[in-house]
Amino acid sequence: MCFLPLAAAAVSAPRIPLRLLGRGLAAAMSTSEPLKSVDYEVFGRVQGVWFRMYTEDEAKKIGVVGWVKNTSKGTVTGQVQGPEDKVNSI
Repeated sequence: MCFLPLAAAAVSAPRIPLRLLGRGLAAAMSTSEPLKSVDYEVFGRVQGVWFRMYTEDEAKKIGVVGWVKNTSKGTVTGQVQGPEDKVNSI
């Protein structure tokens, strides 16, 4: 995956939450690890290839939360939150 910082741009597409098993960010916050939040925008062929579903599945595996959505520009934007090491791995 190639995550890039998200440029400040408003889009009307709905956000799809990354649902996690367990308690999600509440469980992550109970750890002593530093937490991190990253906004990203992914360019390339990311729409029509189940990229959002893949991102949600990876977030569940890794143990982070956030949201992801398609944009009218043909990109995917999102936000991922959790322990710093896990956010860095996604």
